[in-house]
Amino acid sequence: MSRFTVFAFSFLVFGMSNCAPGRKAPGESDIARQVLPVSYAKGFAVENYGKYRKITVSDPWQQSKGIGFEYYLVDKSKDIPKELAGKQVIRTPVTRVICLSTSHIGFLSALHEISSLKALSGAVYVSDPEVQKAIAANEISDIGYEQSINYELILSLKPDLIMAYGVGGEVTGFLNKLRDLGLNVILNGEYLEESPLAKAEWIKFAGAFYNKEKEASDYFTWIDKNYNAVCQKVRDVKTHPVVLTGLPFKDAWWMAGGHSNLATLIRDAGGEFLWKDNPSRESFVVSLEEVVMRSAKADFWINCGTVNTISELISVDSRFAAFPQVQKKAIFNNNLKMSSRGGNDYWEQGVVRPDLILSDLVKIFHPECDNVKLFNFYKSIQ
Repeated sequence: MSRFTVFAFSFLVFGMSNCAPGRKAPGESDIARQVLPVSYAKGFAVENYGKYRKITVSDPWQQSKGIGFEYYLVDKSKDIPKELAGKQVIRTPVTRVICLSTSHIGFLSALHEISSLKALSGAVYVSDPEVQKAIAANEISDIGYEQSINYELILSLKPDLIMAYGVGGEVTGFLNKLRDLGLNVILNGEYLEESPLAKAEWIKFAGAFYNKEKEASDYFTWIDKNYNAVCQKVRDVKTHPVVLTGLPFKDAWWMAGGHSNLATLIRDAGGEFLWKDNPSRESFVVSLEEVVMRSAKADFWINCGTVNTISELISVDSRFAAFPQVQKKAIFNNNLKMSSRGGNDYWEQGVVRPDLILSDLVKIFHPECDNVKLFNFYKSIQ
């Protein structure tokens, strides 16, 4: 689903602090530079040089180390500075955009830029009603997925920008092909961030391409305030229920890393992730046998695939019937808001509303701290 092109600087080392800049291009001035404040996200930086802005994205796929991409944004009303010759230049604000992940819809929706979306990869799995309506009216196309990507359709849509993501290094081949076609592609690495707020802060990255840095920053400040207000509800809880997550796929159980944004959500909601000691921010494979053994320690089971009932869950593996969470019916899935064709709003709006996700988890783990019964993304599995 992801791919993207732009000038890669193989040994780009961009500091992982709040707003560390990348290396300056010839002619860049420290005096003129203004750095967009970034509080949590580690994967991008935005620097304004007056005549143009530079966006740096670092380590944008799993296991990538020391790999970076730079994009130079020049307003359509201005001439392209001579010092940007040979750089990846994107004219802004963009008005025709293709997204290669439905998770990017949340950013566009929060910025009120759904009208700029002209195509998607996997449009059938969209949950957002506004996007669904545009798809039905043939205003948004489906350009296919991975090996079936429709390059002719992409070219015919004349996009200003293609927003992609990378899972592994093999994405570079796809990105280079798009670049050879003269297309602007950017990598969005939000899913690799270790905290839900860091993930949501990528709205500042998306906002830069629409010349909406202020709107994006204001939106994120609001989300940050909401999220931390929810955290305060469980600040003094005495118990921290242990939480199992996920579901096996083809005998492999991909577990969220102990430093992933899901693990952070569980911790911030007053829970304890069953694999909290894992040092990775990325998913890793756990044997079903190990899950069976560890499950006895868990109080809750969340994010269990697409299941809607306990019987569906047990049909995946009969051993689940003996799990304490199944026997106590302490199972909650993040598929409350599903479209008729399988789109899940958790992966769209949830990307930019971690405060709502956290609120749901607090209701699950510590109902005594939140007396509002309605969920935003979760439901009880019976």
